[in-house]
Amino acid sequence: MDPYYKPLMLLTLLSCVHLSICVQARSDREQQVTSDIGNNARVAAAADNTNYRVWGPKVLCSMLPDDFLECNKPIDHKENKTAKEEKGYGCLKFGGLNYEDVEHTKVQCTVFIDIDCHGPRTFHRDGVPCIRYSEHYFLTTLLYSLLLGFLGMDRFCLGQTGTAVGKLLTLGGVGVWWIVDIILLITNRLTPEDDSNWNPYV
Repeated sequence: MDPYYKPLMLLTLLSCVHLSICVQARSDREQQVTSDIGNNARVAAAADNTNYRVWGPKVLCSMLPDDFLECNKPIDHKENKTAKEEKGYGCLKFGGLNYEDVEHTKVQCTVFIDIDCHGPRTFHRDGVPCIRYSEHYFLTTLLYSLLLGFLGMDRFCLGQTGTAVGKLLTLGGVGVWWIVDIILLITNRLTPEDDSNWNPYV
């Protein structure tokens, strides 16, 4: 008998055992993942209080991405805490440079009429940032501040008419106010009067 035959057979046997264990472990992991997906879908369905077929062709309406929804704008309570407590959601303030500075709320969303899904087609979606954009662009305002800041054009652009007139009459505070506003603008301490964020598209 070939002296290498027994070690080769033993090696083959060990490989088969190892492969069998790996396949079984992978099967267990797939079953666990499948179970987790099913549990998550069942939890979401329970929230809708309806009979939902987890493996059916329809997705829960509340789980659709934003591209398939029409959502209202966040409600502005204008720092009225009582109104927010009565409504249960909404924004006390808008804007913020850092994530922790931005308030979040929920808004009412409706699924587009051509989209087929399961459950209520109108619902509330949470975690919407209290941010709004208007016709204020950082680059445009910065150019106004650098070139025509001594005439108060940057503050006119931001909607701060009162201080803009003062800056115009003093020719930018004889240059001092002009320079200070450039620094405030770059450090994001000079922002639009309506509390909107800089428009990111231009």
